[in-house]
Amino acid sequence: MIYLGEQLDALNKFKPLVTCWFNIKRLGNARKGDVNGYQCVDKNCRICNSKIEKLNNTVIDYTDYLNFICPYLNRIIECKPNEIISLQDEIKDEWLKIGLGTEDHLKEKSKHVFTVKGYKEWFTNGSINYSLAEWLDKHTCVYCNRQYIFTTRKIGEKRGVTCQFDHWFDKGSRPLFALSFYNLIPSCSVCNSSVKSRTHFNTDDYLHPYIDKDISSRFKFSSIPNTATQYGITFLNENKMDAKTKKTLEGLGTKLVYSKHSEKELQDLIDLRMKYSDNYLKNLLENTFKNELYMTKEEKYRLIFGIELSEDNMHKRPFSKFKKDIIDELLRIK
Repeated sequence: MIYLGEQLDALNKFKPLVTCWFNIKRLGNARKGDVNGYQCVDKNCRICNSKIEKLNNTVIDYTDYLNFICPYLNRIIECKPNEIISLQDEIKDEWLKIGLGTEDHLKEKSKHVFTVKGYKEWFTNGSINYSLAEWLDKHTCVYCNRQYIFTTRKIGEKRGVTCQFDHWFDKGSRPLFALSFYNLIPSCSVCNSSVKSRTHFNTDDYLHPYIDKDISSRFKFSSIPNTATQYGITFLNENKMDAKTKKTLEGLGTKLVYSKHSEKELQDLIDLRMKYSDNYLKNLLENTFKNELYMTKEEKYRLIFGIELSEDNMHKRPFSKFKKDIIDELLRIK
């Protein structure tokens, strides 16, 4: 995984959008003719100036629910991952204390408001996901670092191509946090839908890309011979790996998603080391461009292997973490 940092600038841009969306669903849109509706102070607000309308449901009345959630909204949006469970318990206890319904009622209404109306209909279909992806500015999947997740839009249109957002705390179990900033992880479709899917993560047993700064250095990729000429992908000193890192890699299926790359990216690097002179990798790094111009180590790795060395920049190129670990291992072989 790749550490995302606090991303305060992105949070400060995202929070007002969710706030306006929620209050319009609760009160109606004053700028669209709702006399008692909501409008923020920003005259150019893209949400208040949109076609979003009050949440009206002829079968279930959501007024009490929306009014109850409103005082908690800021905390729900910006809640840190290690505080989500305690906040959910606090909200549930107050809900039951007031007598607005059962715990199941709270969950079902949260699902309708935050998951269905919020995440699916507004965040995803309303191109808010494009904006958040652009603000976070991560170029490869945070979970696997194998695929680009660039955001680009068609000329004159709101949509085009962007990443998927995985709910680290799955929205099925915790729908109240379907629009929580630190619960939305930019990822590729494989990691989001196929591998992690609905795995129930928590911050006690798993690493989190918004919490664990050393997330990329907690493990190292390694190679293992399967036959005389073929190699597989494993982790260095896996038997000594701490439980939290090991469980995270298992939950994300890291070894699984990298397994087929043993025949491609891994084999290419091993061929450079084994099929040519003993110091060919070393020669590539030390002597390439030597007479033409001075190049930093980072520049050489980028041009020769197409990867970034710095943990802060690994998100910019696919396979940066993997290739760096394997190259370091191959260079240690005498």
